[in-house]
Amino acid sequence: MPVAESGAKARAHFLASYAGGEPASRGAGALSLLHGDVRDGTLDVRWATEAESIVVVGYVGPVRALDVTFLGDSLFVALRPMELGLAGPVLADEGLGPRGLRFLARPWDFSPPWIRSAVEHGTVEPWGDGWRIAGVLIGEGTSPFSLELGAKGAPLRLRIGGSGGRGTLVTIRYGEPRSYRGGSMPRWVEWDRGPSTVRLAIDEYSRPRPSRLRHSPPADPEWTLLSLDDPRSRALLRRFLSIGADETDP
Repeated sequence: MPVAESGAKARAHFLASYAGGEPASRGAGALSLLHGDVRDGTLDVRWATEAESIVVVGYVGPVRALDVTFLGDSLFVALRPMELGLAGPVLADEGLGPRGLRFLARPWDFSPPWIRSAVEHGTVEPWGDGWRIAGVLIGEGTSPFSLELGAKGAPLRLRIGGSGGRGTLVTIRYGEPRSYRGGSMPRWVEWDRGPSTVRLAIDEYSRPRPSRLRHSPPADPEWTLLSLDDPRSRALLRRFLSIGADETDP
């Protein structure tokens, strides 16, 4: 892609490449948790999406360790080494709400109307060698955002503020674009929140015809099952993702 001569052209290039829609997708990669320069663990992950449904499976070596199913507003997480399941609706006042969580799970897809509209109506200004688009995401609340693009219109960094502009909700960084079977995608994506960074290195990406997803198997009857609004749920998720980290039991 040639260097964009103006902010309008950079935004048009970006929307054409990253906001065209993703009716269905399949992918694979490595998900790592970082504290500074220290890597706390890695999961080999495979994912599939279909409209608003997302399914993720994670492995530690040959062991299936994680299952995630996100259907509509409902989320189910199976932490297999702990024989633990977390389930329940994603609340509208939790972060960006259910549709915001879907976007954060695949932040290379800017096609949802509320995301695309925010980018289309944002203010474009020069930024370094590229451009920056600033505006407001209108979802369950209003969250300011800034999207930094390279000289050719590829995403570099997305910052999303908390509802009403209270602090930073999350910062997402994008690697250089790479051609996959399913089209151009960043080589990697990083989510920064607080002192921790989650990094997904993308090895495979395709866009097959839409088909019925195979969802996570139900929790074993002997497992512990917690609701998402249980105070222990987040602590357990942090503990699980920090594989090998020395953390206090919740």
